[in-house]
Amino acid sequence: MIAMAISCSPHLLLADEPTTALDVTIQAQILDLIKKLSRDTGTSVVIITHDMGVVAGLANRIIVMYAGQIIESATSNELFGNPQHPYTLGLLQSVPRLDEIRKEKLVPIEGLPPDLIDPPKGCRFAPRCRFVQEKCAEQPPLRPVGDGHYSLCWFDRATLTPAKEVVAV
Repeated sequence: MIAMAISCSPHLLLADEPTTALDVTIQAQILDLIKKLSRDTGTSVVIITHDMGVVAGLANRIIVMYAGQIIESATSNELFGNPQHPYTLGLLQSVPRLDEIRKEKLVPIEGLPPDLIDPPKGCRFAPRCRFVQEKCAEQPPLRPVGDGHYSLCWFDRATLTPAKEVVAV
């Protein structure tokens, strides 16, 4: 599959879940191959994946999407070191870590993804967000929260506190 994708020397390679259902050894080999091909040929690579481990080891810049919208965009170091959107934070808190001792328990993202035929008004993540507030009934802008770091949330992570009770939006 990779050979076919690069046979015409593309400037951009889209890799949609390139390591799904592969064991860890083969997964590492495929990711190393993609990195080498990109470096050797100058081909840009867009990886579409749910695997934050793949993203951490491969991407320079990460765009996190939820319900068809970009909700956070940052460099890899910035996103993993300083996630701003509650969904990104939830993703990172729900991934098991084998490389370090876990200080806190895994935190699931409660609820179900929205129906994209009839998405919620305002912030699409609000029905599942543990920090939801009344303002979330309005659509937030994608706003800068750092140098080249953007978040689709009304609030800064530093000011977020879990809602005492879920606010219906």
